[in-house]
Amino acid sequence: MVVAYSKQKQYAQAVEEAERAIALGHSQAAAGVQPVLANTLATEGYKEQAVKDLREHLKEHPDPDVQKLLATLERAGTPGSGDLPDPMANLPPILPSVWMPPRVDDNVPPVEPGVPCSLDTVLPEASKRVTELVKDVDRFEATESLEHVHIGRDGLPSRPESRTYRYLVSIAEVRPGMLSVVEYRDDRKEQDDPPDGVVTVGLPALALVFHPAQIDNYNFTCEGLARSSSGLSWQVHFQQRADRIPTLHGYRLGDNSLAVGLKGRAWISADTFQIVRLETDLVKPYPEIRLAAEHTAIAYGPVRFRTKDVRLWLPQQAEVYFDWRGKRVHRRLSFTNYSLFSVDTTQKINPPKQAQAIDPQSLTPPAPARQQLQPQP
Repeated sequence: MVVAYSKQKQYAQAVEEAERAIALGHSQAAAGVQPVLANTLATEGYKEQAVKDLREHLKEHPDPDVQKLLATLERAGTPGSGDLPDPMANLPPILPSVWMPPRVDDNVPPVEPGVPCSLDTVLPEASKRVTELVKDVDRFEATESLEHVHIGRDGLPSRPESRTYRYLVSIAEVRPGMLSVVEYRDDRKEQDDPPDGVVTVGLPALALVFHPAQIDNYNFTCEGLARSSSGLSWQVHFQQRADRIPTLHGYRLGDNSLAVGLKGRAWISADTFQIVRLETDLVKPYPEIRLAAEHTAIAYGPVRFRTKDVRLWLPQQAEVYFDWRGKRVHRRLSFTNYSLFSVDTTQKINPPKQAQAIDPQSLTPPAPARQQLQPQP
């Protein structure tokens, strides 16, 4: 996306996307987008900042092509003199026109050296927090803001489309080992005018990979202790087991659905064992439904509900990318104004029409009306 916006000379958007990629993707994203960010900053008149950023970047990511870019910027004149480089003219070959972030298995983000990580401690504690979430929450609502961009085959983004919904989620353990997660939106645009004909659901359910009802379906590896803007967190990789049927995630077109396996990485607070960040990818492409790729990144934060005197960790922002049925889509979502809702509020929310449900983030496809999570034998 950074390169695509730069190609279109939408430099403000390129800077925003580059900074977001660095913040969300940790150091592996910086290696790819920092040169674009520096070049774009220089074009916008911030050459000194661009040079400073590149010098810092080269300390951790030495590369001859980036060094050449730095030298070009150092020789360039003042803004407006005509001799600043075009942001796309000197991009090193390490920057292909990609629109989706690195997959979770492309590399392992750095962790603190010499700090042991005990999965026997981290996994049960994280599972306990997710179990508490299901126990404490019957239903909650929030304001969901959606920004949707379609990526052309040339790698260039469309003009963003925006939607705002009143968003309702119900999470319940309907019986031991069986979870129900249901999402509603009260805006008819969600039913009648979804961007690109696709409705995104299931983001609140992804953290349930750590719930006892799901945990045996995945292989987990604790990679170490990571540092980020949210503090110290345990970095845990997970992947759907090949001998278990996926029940957490699926795609649905009308009444036809397909469960898909996920792999991902979670960052779990070293202090509270709450999930602070989660990223997922597909275990494999699914050509039978023309699903080539998908990447989701979710940032979580604490939300305090006065009416029940509880504090829950819920999604704050999310990025969703998918290449499905020939459509390449990037969606940015944010959730605000959280509250636990009453019975009166429930009666004002209508469930979505099944005939129009196309769900790149749906739960347990075998039950299209109320998706169920059920442990496998």
